[in-house]
Amino acid sequence: MSNTNELPTRSRIGLVIYGITDAVLFGIGLIVLLSIESFSRHLWIGIPIVVVASALLAWPISLLIVPRLRKPLWRRRQLADAGAPVGTPEERRELSTND
Repeated sequence: MSNTNELPTRSRIGLVIYGITDAVLFGIGLIVLLSIESFSRHLWIGIPIVVVASALLAWPISLLIVPRLRKPLWRRRQLADAGAPVGTPEERRELSTND
C-alpha cells in the first residue's frame, strides 16, 4: 500500500467521522446544558460555547478513530498476501486481489 493513496483516503474518512463526532459532542453538550438548571438559565452564552467546543474537539477525536477503522482490513490484507490463514479460502483470494 503506497503512502500517496493513504493520505487522501484517511482524510476522506476523517471528514466523515468528524461530522459524526461533532454531532455527538454537540448533542452531549446540549443535553448537559439543558439538564442542569444553573446552566439552562444562561443558554444564550452556553449554546455558542458548546458549538465551538464540539467543533474544536471533534477533529482530534476523529483523527484518533480513523486509524482504528482502517487497521483490521489492512492487517487482513497483509495476512492474505503472506498466505497466512485469514477466514475462508475465498475470502483470502478476494482480499489479496482487491488491492
